[in-house]
Amino acid sequence: MTLTWWDHFNHSPMADQAVDHLLARYQQEHPEVRVERRSMSPDEFRAELVEATASGTFPDIAAVDSPDLPRLADQGVLADLTDRFAGWQLTDRFLEPVRESATHGGRFYGVPLRSTTTALVYDRHVFEREGVAEPPATWPDLRTTARALTGGDRAGLCFPTDGEDLTTTFLPFLWQAGGDVADLGAQGGVDALAYLRDLAGDAGAPANTPGLTADEAARRFADGRCAMVIADPGSIPVFNQAGLNWAAAALPRGEAGTAAPLGGETWVVGRGSGHVDQAWDLLTWLAETRDNATEFGGGLGALPNRADTVDDLAWQWDPNLAGFAHQLATARSRTSYGAKYSEVSGVISTAVADVLGGRREPAEAATGAGAEVSRLLG
Repeated sequence: MTLTWWDHFNHSPMADQAVDHLLARYQQEHPEVRVERRSMSPDEFRAELVEATASGTFPDIAAVDSPDLPRLADQGVLADLTDRFAGWQLTDRFLEPVRESATHGGRFYGVPLRSTTTALVYDRHVFEREGVAEPPATWPDLRTTARALTGGDRAGLCFPTDGEDLTTTFLPFLWQAGGDVADLGAQGGVDALAYLRDLAGDAGAPANTPGLTADEAARRFADGRCAMVIADPGSIPVFNQAGLNWAAAALPRGEAGTAAPLGGETWVVGRGSGHVDQAWDLLTWLAETRDNATEFGGGLGALPNRADTVDDLAWQWDPNLAGFAHQLATARSRTSYGAKYSEVSGVISTAVADVLGGRREPAEAATGAGAEVSRLLG
């Protein structure tokens, strides 16, 4: 019996190898099953999913970005796994936002195997040289620290400014200001936009560079061109290979408290699959087998996403992991924004980019984007 499997991890040799190892081990333990893996670049993966949805050739298993789950569920191509989750021993162990990332309309449509979030990563040597005792914990502290660490060719802080990466950077500030996507035009949205604009000014020119991807921001930090960077666990190998003495801390809190974005993929099963039971068995094996933490952690840059794995030593694949992992408790899933999230994200990133580029004032951008998002959300 053959299961078709699609993912988008071949852009990373470590991630690609990790998935190969996981599937090889499963097949060794289940010789009656053959997994036919197809790994693509993220862009090719998205294009192939669109074609497979239209043609009715959706794979047995696909690792989709969590925010894409509602759209695929509405298109009717995903198997409803709700009854299986009801009898699964791990269902209630997943952290609440992680569990939510696999649902749409109160139904489960996937297994959340890889979870990530962002944190404030900082260079310990720079902090020591500049006399900064600890990472900033609040919005005012972050601005003060960014300003103090900016000088010469070094920015105090770098953060992504490109597309979905920019949206992911902005959302925690929106939530921490007491706002939400559904009321983007309200005061919380205005405050978050104004703060990020002012923060970019304090942090120096690199933070203002248009079109800076998350990977590029991480590389700037690794090259010593940023004292701090907002990054996810996927950048850990880059930091370590650069020989940095770095650490990760929680994103500084705003007036409404702490918040972080939940990232990662949800493994879904095609509704038209003739092997739903076997696909479910493979996905639950991946989640339940403790030895798999090695591949999910170091290979896929994943964080422990269940109450029973947060402090599991098997998941401590890097000494600085705790700064990321502890943020999952305050993380928020983007699946709650529904099937049109990709369009919503485009509206948000455009508004933020306009404010950072000085093309619109925060209040004007928030009002305009808020109206458009409200129309998309219905």
